[in-house]
Amino acid sequence: MKNRFYAIALIILTAALLLAACGQQATPVVEPTQTPIPATATLTSTPDPCSQENVIVAIQAVHRLMREFDDASALSANTTREQLKPTIADLQRIRRDAEDQSVPVCLRSLKELQLTHMNTFIQTLITFMGGADQESVNQGIGLSRQLHDQYMIEMARLQGVTIPATPSPEPTLVDPKATPGTEVPTPSVAIVTNPGPGGINMRLTPSLDGQTVGMLAVGQSALALGQTDNGAWIMIEVPSQPGQTAWVYTALVQSSGPGPLPVISAAP
Repeated sequence: MKNRFYAIALIILTAALLLAACGQQATPVVEPTQTPIPATATLTSTPDPCSQENVIVAIQAVHRLMREFDDASALSANTTREQLKPTIADLQRIRRDAEDQSVPVCLRSLKELQLTHMNTFIQTLITFMGGADQESVNQGIGLSRQLHDQYMIEMARLQGVTIPATPSPEPTLVDPKATPGTEVPTPSVAIVTNPGPGGINMRLTPSLDGQTVGMLAVGQSALALGQTDNGAWIMIEVPSQPGQTAWVYTALVQSSGPGPLPVISAAP
């Protein structure tokens, strides 16, 4: 009887141990996760906004506003004082767009010339609308044209169009009778063309301060008669006006034909 009691107790204890073991769940082992590290990292560089291929795109964006301003300016020439207000408002809108336009550091001078030209022209129109005398208005228009020329020159420089560092050889006219065996050189004749993107002022003297006598339109050509001693200005025959001459800035035109051009002395 006693042995039977021990046997039953052993069975109950064994069953209890088995139930306790079944009630426990194994805790899974979780390994820490790691972000995969790429074998090689790709390095990216910021494009240089002042490289030749990128700066051309930036120049075009700047000049788009300049052309829009030029178009609006041309309309003002045929507008009376009383009707100038809408034109001035349109010019001011374009000027604000130019002010807000972001440019790389290499175009800051170009933008400064652009804004100075715009401000000068707008202020001249405002003074004209306010009853300013004609002389003051002419001075303002002359200054704005000069700034426009400087803007065009700076744009040409940024596009890689440079003025020759050394002047073309100057042909010397010598009397054959005085120096035997010396021939009188035949003056060179060339054609200059305005390649664009805007009109080029033709001036009475080879200077940015020279009086404007007309505009060489985009695509228009003229006969080249000579150049200044430093090659910076070319004398041309005014298109459709035989015998009338004017000066254009060399960096803004394309020349074709034989050379060199004869040097023409002229007071700047």
